[in-house]
Amino acid sequence: MNKKAVDWLYRELPELISKGILTPEAAEQLKKHYGPVEATTGTRTFLMIFGVIGVVLVGLGIILILAHNWAALTKLTRLLISVGLLVVAQLASGIALYTRRDSKVWLEATATLQFLMVGASIALVGQTYHLGENTDSFIRTWMLLAVPLIYLMHSRFVAVFYVIGITFWASSSAYAPDNQLVWLFLALVIPYYWHLIRTDRAANTTIIACWVFNICFYSCFAAAFSRTIDQLGPLLYSALFTINYLSGVLWFNDAKTTWQMPFKIIGLAGNTVLVFMLTFNDIWRHLELGTVSATEGLLVLLALLLVISGNGLYLRRTGWINIQYSLAPLIIGGAYILNIYNTSGIMATILLNFFLLLISISTFVTGVRKHSLGLVNIGMLLLAALIIARFLDMNFSFVVRGLVFVILGAAFLGTNWLMVRRKSGGPE
Repeated sequence: MNKKAVDWLYRELPELISKGILTPEAAEQLKKHYGPVEATTGTRTFLMIFGVIGVVLVGLGIILILAHNWAALTKLTRLLISVGLLVVAQLASGIALYTRRDSKVWLEATATLQFLMVGASIALVGQTYHLGENTDSFIRTWMLLAVPLIYLMHSRFVAVFYVIGITFWASSSAYAPDNQLVWLFLALVIPYYWHLIRTDRAANTTIIACWVFNICFYSCFAAAFSRTIDQLGPLLYSALFTINYLSGVLWFNDAKTTWQMPFKIIGLAGNTVLVFMLTFNDIWRHLELGTVSATEGLLVLLALLLVISGNGLYLRRTGWINIQYSLAPLIIGGAYILNIYNTSGIMATILLNFFLLLISISTFVTGVRKHSLGLVNIGMLLLAALIIARFLDMNFSFVVRGLVFVILGAAFLGTNWLMVRRKSGGPE
């Protein structure tokens, strides 16, 4: 059970005892079972973040000072400094691990220092003895050597740095023959992320780690399949964003604030941006659906099967409420089919425009019903973006745009008039 839930349980215990639901002995047993709760979670998070930032700045400063005097040093001195930095960092980590095991600030700070010194030592030794490795090999070696630190020091920040480093390596070597190795490297850290989600899901550092891992996943995916994904790219990415969204709604929807729901927000934002881009006719007009490679077809098929399964589970749990947010791959798939018969792309463009219009209006209405100013603003922002994009779209004639705007405006005015009459109690 996470610390916030335990804290809530402890605050409920006096009332449960007074109502006779729990005996005082049972309440004490519960406290012994879950242990004490630290009341300063936010302060500890800030201490941890500032501690890590301080260590990063100190480490980078040491590297810059050494770089200034590096050419004047002998090879032996350089080697001693390189190894010495690593040994000092390891000693600091060892002391923190054995004497301050309960202090996450100490563990995170020393683990981050060692992570930096590992990279600095590899670079300095390589530069001194002209080992000749390129940047990709250097980052790959550095990140792999950091994996034991994640598990030994239980360091979330090293895990975050590792994922960012692997993403940078995958993006810089996107066209290399071994670019699929990125999945193996990501798999090395997944057990640690899963452990965080299971044991401390509500912690700020866990949420930060989830945001970073989610965003980096898409960069790694694009790098790994940069030579494979072609014509069905929009459909595939829409399916991936929808899987992200459904994962957040089905398994991570108990957070109190929006920023604590990275799976749901990234999925929604990704799909919204993608659908908005597909409302432009130029994309569909130049899309020629020819022969699809087996790998691309298989990826799309697997992703769509996951989307259909996820939607089925969503319907069983919550019904049809807000189902429109997970239908983007099916709508885009329908647009692909329309584009086969109408190669000008007009039909596909109209379909995507109406879908985004539906999303914006439903978001606005949901915001009004829930009294959520944020949702109302998002709905209005989407609607404004769609209207401005179509008003300036030169692919449609002035007459067509004018008629559509007049019809939509009349529909809005009519809806507004009906809502006012209903609210005032007049005849419907």
